[in-house]
Amino acid sequence: MKSNRWVIYILLIFILALTSCSPTPPATPTIQAIVDAFFSGYAYLDVNGNGEIDSEDTPVENAIFIVTLQGGFETGDTTDDKGNAFITIPGGVDYPVTLRMEPPKDSNLKLIGPSSITYPSDEPAKFLFSSK
Repeated sequence: MKSNRWVIYILLIFILALTSCSPTPPATPTIQAIVDAFFSGYAYLDVNGNGEIDSEDTPVENAIFIVTLQGGFETGDTTDDKGNAFITIPGGVDYPVTLRMEPPKDSNLKLIGPSSITYPSDEPAKFLFSSK
């Protein structure tokens, strides 16, 4: 009987030694990607006066596209000859942000819609101006 006990004790010690010696996997570091944020806005002149952006409307050059971040920081750029403006914010942003467009300086253009867009949005940031 005593020899059976010793065999059982030895087996238990062996099992404990095997299970306690198994290496624990190293902790996987959390990697958070730093991604830049990209915004675009488009400015059009309502040529036909219908209050809607359509194929007859022409681009507005030098309109001022502005992105307002949480906390109030603003950055902007002017539209090109095709009415497009693009802003890159390095390191990303916290959403939502506000996008808006102002008429070119020293112009008689008036923004007729929309006044601003909260982004993210399902709608592209298209802004319509009138010369009236």
